[in-house]
Amino acid sequence: MIRVAITTDHFEPAALAFRRFGLEPVWLPCIRVEPANQEVLTQAREAASSADLLMISSVRTLDLLWPDGSMPAVEVAAVGERTAAGVAARGGRVVLSGGSGLADLTELAADRLTVTRVVFPHAAGSDPLALDTLREQGSDLLEFEVYRTVPMAPKSTRVEAAAFASASAVEGWLLSRDFDGIAVGVIGPTTRAAVARHRPPEVVAPEPSHQALAHALASYLEVAV
Repeated sequence: MIRVAITTDHFEPAALAFRRFGLEPVWLPCIRVEPANQEVLTQAREAASSADLLMISSVRTLDLLWPDGSMPAVEVAAVGERTAAGVAARGGRVVLSGGSGLADLTELAADRLTVTRVVFPHAAGSDPLALDTLREQGSDLLEFEVYRTVPMAPKSTRVEAAAFASASAVEGWLLSRDFDGIAVGVIGPTTRAAVARHRPPEVVAPEPSHQALAHALASYLEVAV
């Protein structure tokens, strides 16, 4: 069975997807997450509760802001099916769901950005081009950096492929390893660009999820499912 490095800090949700497509996930975390201070998190929660539109790009944001599993019943634009499901499970109302990252979601929400109060809690280092577009279109936009990912070197365990969901994970991988002799799969344009500075990735997920990446990587590796 082909062994695939899972480089995120959340192993099991990603591992399930890769097992489903006949791959063997190996946890080699390349990042650690540092939340913002409590003052910033509190400000983000308060702003979210009165937003006309709340933009959420990851489940990690939900976990940090509403760890008790309950969020305000506001309208939410979410990136990806997993994030949308997390919003719905916490009591938010998903009105838009983008399948290809923040840029796609911003395009879908374009009509609303100019006339509503938008709140966007996100990670430090989010897709800069997509953020610039969002800032240009949003007439009343409040942003909060609620966490950052810090690169860390992975173990030297042998794998035949590696899956990356953030530029920070790519940076962490390169602290102790390289891309020689492995197939590389990525989620999102920022991650793709981080890998492409060294060489093109073999696989780019068509949607921002480990499910989509696992499927695409298994197809590339010609794994029978």
